[in-house]
Amino acid sequence: MSSRAQSRAPSQMSGLDVAGLLNRLVDRQHDDFQQAVQREQSARAEAKAAVSQAFQREKEARAEAYQREQAAKAEVRAVAKAEALQREKLIRSEVEKEMEMDRLR
Repeated sequence: MSSRAQSRAPSQMSGLDVAGLLNRLVDRQHDDFQQAVQREQSARAEAKAAVSQAFQREKEARAEAYQREQAAKAEVRAVAKAEALQREKLIRSEVEKEMEMDRLR
């Protein structure tokens, strides 16, 4: 190499080094930005999943409450029917007794 080429080499090398550093800095900033975007997307997805799960739990709770209400209503109807049958049986018994008394008179 000529002395002239050698004298230019250090300044060209430092220019290349600066450009390389700048490129690495830009790449790192781009990577950091991409990671931040991914973190934000992940956080949004997690929040969306949490909301979806909350709605699902609420839906299930409402369904369970409805089932309990229906079961309670069925139980009330069954008790009322049993009481009505018992009253009917009692009345029949009383009527039969009265009929027997009338028959014996």
